[in-house]
Amino acid sequence: MKTVNIYLLRHGKTLGEPALNGATDVLVAHSTQQAICQSLLDASISFEHIITSPLRRCADLADLLVAKNSLLSLSIEDELREMDFGEVDGKPFDSIKSEWPLLERFWNDPAAVELPQAETLQAFHQRVTRQWASLMESVEEDTLIICHGGTIRMILASLLNLDWRNPALYSVLQIGNQSLTHIQLTKTDSLYQRVCSIGTPLHIKD
Repeated sequence: MKTVNIYLLRHGKTLGEPALNGATDVLVAHSTQQAICQSLLDASISFEHIITSPLRRCADLADLLVAKNSLLSLSIEDELREMDFGEVDGKPFDSIKSEWPLLERFWNDPAAVELPQAETLQAFHQRVTRQWASLMESVEEDTLIICHGGTIRMILASLLNLDWRNPALYSVLQIGNQSLTHIQLTKTDSLYQRVCSIGTPLHIKD
């Protein structure tokens, strides 16, 4: 029997005006990344491997952690990137006021309402859950996964057998910036998965 800890970390607060940032490669302030990095190194958790989304709000932190601890291994998983919101992706909300009625319909029923040129919620769900299933089969050491709020929600929906089409998964379930979700895997003849905590804030010093 072997037990492996998986820590899902949502990236820090991004720079710029409020927007629906999915595929857009927005940044987190370097000082914030450094503070998150130090908080992780000081925390009472341990991990030997890091998996990161390729987007820089995640990957920059992964690079900082590896620079601080050369024993950490690192891999990039493109399938764990955030949902692509198409034409409205990355555009400040104040600049797309004409799209607000569409966005409101999307938030009320994201599985049924498709944004222009965007990835569908079903495609996003399939992409993330397929990658998660593959990872659960191959992971052998305690691992930190630096990714996105939407990605973490899809993983939790898979683990807890929740309906990924339910709008409450996105509007009610809080997964804050720089928060940790802890999942424990026990590998015997079968694979047992346990959610130990969801969205625990990581305390960082200003």
